[in-house]
Amino acid sequence: MSAQHHDVSLLRRLYTGETVQQARRAVDGLQNSQSPIPGAASPAQQLLEARVLVGLLEFRNLYTRFPLGITAVQPQPDVITLGIESEERAVEILFNLLPSYAPAHKEVQGVPGLRITRRHRTAIELQVLGESARLRLTGLPSTLWRSAEERTLSNWIDPDSMDLCWRSSPRAWTITEREHHARWEDPDDHYVQVTERGAWLGSGLLRRAALLHTVANTFLADGYRGAAFDVARLVLRSSHAREQGPGPHNIVAALLDPVCGLPLVLKRFRGDTDENYGRDQQFVLEDVGKTAMLDLRATVERPPALRPSSGGPSSAACPARDLRAACPRASSPASATSTPRKSEVPSSPANCPSTQWGHARPWV
Repeated sequence: MSAQHHDVSLLRRLYTGETVQQARRAVDGLQNSQSPIPGAASPAQQLLEARVLVGLLEFRNLYTRFPLGITAVQPQPDVITLGIESEERAVEILFNLLPSYAPAHKEVQGVPGLRITRRHRTAIELQVLGESARLRLTGLPSTLWRSAEERTLSNWIDPDSMDLCWRSSPRAWTITEREHHARWEDPDDHYVQVTERGAWLGSGLLRRAALLHTVANTFLADGYRGAAFDVARLVLRSSHAREQGPGPHNIVAALLDPVCGLPLVLKRFRGDTDENYGRDQQFVLEDVGKTAMLDLRATVERPPALRPSSGGPSSAACPARDLRAACPRASSPASATSTPRKSEVPSSPANCPSTQWGHARPWV
């Protein structure tokens, strides 16, 4: 492998979270004109991936180790593979993606026509029937995938009152799915046109989902989508801790990268950290054609402030007083002026967590 291919594979790995070997194989198989992170080959694949991303952002009731509960992604032109971190997160994803019909509300929840079409030892494959759009979920053994499917039923208050389309009709669209699709996916509808035109943004972000935990220390991510006039708008909210690793500006820089990034331009930034250190930040990015807008809102996690009691200083409000009372040496003049021991000397900046990210700056 040439040095250039090696650098590109390592760069791709930051975006996808793949292993070095997986990234190298993917880069070695690229043609000269192909991007290191290929885009979806069809509009249907783009739309499915955009819906999956919105589902990952909007429907979450778990605290996960990774911001989206996704360990890594493997993007290919005709399919995308998502590594799921736990069975609990797999249950959430299947519950919100697989279509079910609620007769009381006359509404189909999930992606109409989506079915589990293939099963592997450590993965399952979902596909929209009659279309080429595919999604592969991996990371769990087959027994846990079966368990996750069964556990989706427990999320319904009354499963017997629901028509679980993906179970009742595994090889064909149900009538209710077709009616729902015809009503809400009308190609002549302006909102549908705007959504489909901007689906590349959600698809591109899903194919780069590992950025949230590789170039920035993101604790939690959620969001939602909407339409702003003629632009497909996606709001992505991320949570960070001050002085705990690199901040969200690294995500923006990676998305603007000419090699592996997206065709976006930074339009607006809010948050003057020179005047107020640690203030929440907002980045608004758009494409030149103004078909899609990414609104990244980064929030700083603030620990609860310690407030003294209204009755004035007391032992409960002043832990230092308790320390001096329990340890007389701590309050003696000799100990106050004595030379600190080696273990008491503050660690060097090299040991500070915020300086251990060689490829990214700390939060600013």
